[in-house]
Amino acid sequence: MDDRYLVETPEIIDLAYDVAGLGSRCLAAAIDTLLILLVLGGLGAALFFAVGQLVDEAAGSLVLAAWSLLSFAALWGYYLAFELVWAGQTPGKRALGLRAVREGGRPLTASASAVRNLVRIVDFLPFGYGLGTLVMFADRRSRRLGDLAAGTLVVREGAAISLDRLTAQSAPVLIPPRAPDAPPTPLLPDLQRIAADDYELAQDFLRRRDRLAPEPRARMAAQLAAALRARLGLPDGGEPELFIEHLVREYRVYRDT
Repeated sequence: MDDRYLVETPEIIDLAYDVAGLGSRCLAAAIDTLLILLVLGGLGAALFFAVGQLVDEAAGSLVLAAWSLLSFAALWGYYLAFELVWAGQTPGKRALGLRAVREGGRPLTASASAVRNLVRIVDFLPFGYGLGTLVMFADRRSRRLGDLAAGTLVVREGAAISLDRLTAQSAPVLIPPRAPDAPPTPLLPDLQRIAADDYELAQDFLRRRDRLAPEPRARMAAQLAAALRARLGLPDGGEPELFIEHLVREYRVYRDT
């Protein structure tokens, strides 16, 4: 799928990450920006009350310089501190289930976090993450300039898997039963050409199809149905998902006879 980032481990195991899209990243940035503004507002109020008795020009310049330094420290330190403590997450990312990782799926390091957040100043140009949004829109993995410079990307966190969910994933998929007047033998020819792995792949698609977006679901169904038809020597045609259901149903009859 186009929105997935695949990593092959040294053990030849593929790990798949769902890449965070432009919309979710912008919403996470909005949450973080709001929190930063609250922090800066608190710092500004503290400075005002701390030097409220100083009214000369030199004191005012000193306060302005201190405010500028504190603003930069808060803006840069906010992201750096949270990403290090929460392993690539800020409050905004955590609220939306996002996490920044290095390419290859490796955890975010202090140097990578420092680079991606220093370049944030450039991403913000000319205002409101204008350049960063444009780059994310153009990049297929929705990376801004800071991500490109640091070799990072933002992914969606997978949901925790419970024992009940694992059991449900291993259970046979429910499909409409055979017609009552169907003969006891399978209706599809040459089912011995279908391997057990093919059958499990077909079942896995039927389990997951309701969680897929319409376009990836249709594309995967067409590819899987075409491969299974080719394995059986059947011509292309018909509704892919109905054919996959039919094959699973008839393979069970073949397996049990």
